[in-house]
Amino acid sequence: MESSTGIVLEGGAMRSIFSAGVLDFLMDKGIEIPNMIAVSAGAYVGLNYISGQRGRCMDAMIEPLAEYKYMGMSTFFKKGTFFDMEYLFNEVPKVKSPFDFVTFKQFPGKFLTSTVDCKSGEAVYHEHFKDQDELFKILTAANSMPFIAKISQIGGRPMLDGGMADAIPIAKALEEGWNKIIVVLTRDITYRKKEKNRLYQLAIDIVYHRYPKFVKLIRGRGKYYNNSLDAIAQLEKEGRAFVLRPTTMTVGNKESDVETLKAYYRHGYDTAKERFGELLQFLGLDSTVE
Repeated sequence: MESSTGIVLEGGAMRSIFSAGVLDFLMDKGIEIPNMIAVSAGAYVGLNYISGQRGRCMDAMIEPLAEYKYMGMSTFFKKGTFFDMEYLFNEVPKVKSPFDFVTFKQFPGKFLTSTVDCKSGEAVYHEHFKDQDELFKILTAANSMPFIAKISQIGGRPMLDGGMADAIPIAKALEEGWNKIIVVLTRDITYRKKEKNRLYQLAIDIVYHRYPKFVKLIRGRGKYYNNSLDAIAQLEKEGRAFVLRPTTMTVGNKESDVETLKAYYRHGYDTAKERFGELLQFLGLDSTVE
């Protein structure tokens, strides 16, 4: 496979379990994409593809919910975050479902994830991680959404979820020189992002008043997201992008029902399976791949 091939994973909190299904199917078929940009929860899912841990998302995201609801207002009131970040980014990868950082580190291609610098209002891309602790510290920031998570300090800079600046980093993929890009979205084809209402924007203005460039960024987030969708659609027409997205079901980004999430995972797996022939053609691979 050409080294200029990559995969872009949208975030979406629990919606990213759709992407986990897609990636597990690719691993089952031995499809090794040489580069990845993964945003927000997409990174929490995508790193398992890089480490070759097929099925780990089931163990790290879904199965724990059967015994511990690691999200919700009770978590927020206890820990100041809607999602239990300490549990997800420390206890799970170290104890509950150990992450293979050694294999992750040996990946020959690029793995990038992003945060947003609250001071500059710009996306910051991360691709070098000296150890597992640094990786999951950055991933914590990359999954810290406004209001429901705390600002993280990365390199002395205040950081939040990279999806606030670049939810579908197709422009970054092109900047990297990738000529064939698989894009995994977590919303269906009808979705277009609307600008937040005045009450939400007022809350952003108040809570993040120390970061005027971040506040300005949020004001234009819907337009930027939809422009990315338009760019992807054009690349798809040109045969430079291959898009996988949900078609028969959707879930909310805070979905916590185990069976619903398992069904959404299967939907991602089945979607990739149904379009496998097209994907092989797009990648220029032998159609006899089993």
